[in-house]
Amino acid sequence: MSEKDPEINRFLVLAFGAYLIVLNVVLLFTLLKIWPTTVPLEPAREVVAFGRTFAMPPERTFLVIALLAGALGSYIHLATSFADYAGNRQLVGSWLWWYTLRPFIGMALAVIMYFVVRGGLILPTTSPEGLSPYGVAAIGALAGMFSKQATDKLREVFENLFKTDKPTDRADKLKDG
Repeated sequence: MSEKDPEINRFLVLAFGAYLIVLNVVLLFTLLKIWPTTVPLEPAREVVAFGRTFAMPPERTFLVIALLAGALGSYIHLATSFADYAGNRQLVGSWLWWYTLRPFIGMALAVIMYFVVRGGLILPTTSPEGLSPYGVAAIGALAGMFSKQATDKLREVFENLFKTDKPTDRADKLKDG
């Protein structure tokens, strides 16, 4: 709680802390719910969620694992940051959106990293039978947890893949930085 930002009061800090606890439980429960029972994955299985039954072929299972693991990785980063700043009474309201959006950013980034790896841009392509849910979860969680480094690596891959000798001159171009 900072004197610069008086809107962050004790109730808001406690409410957001409770939200983080619930988020952690929901992410872990959902990940355990969709986790495959055998490796390699069975050809298709059904998962019950939200009162509906969904078909879960291996590719969809891996995608959901990457998504949830990305959110969990981001959760670790944001919960650690929240605890540090709240504990030191330096939490300011302008960061509320950063904390709120972090798991969604982690999910999106984990899916992109999964596509990059599955597409063979970083590692050779593999059939779904050759994939491990543990490896997919690790890539997703690390992408979510270390989103800055993951986006830097994606930028590096993209720049190397689409390297140009000389940038195109454009009238009225935007200035960097």
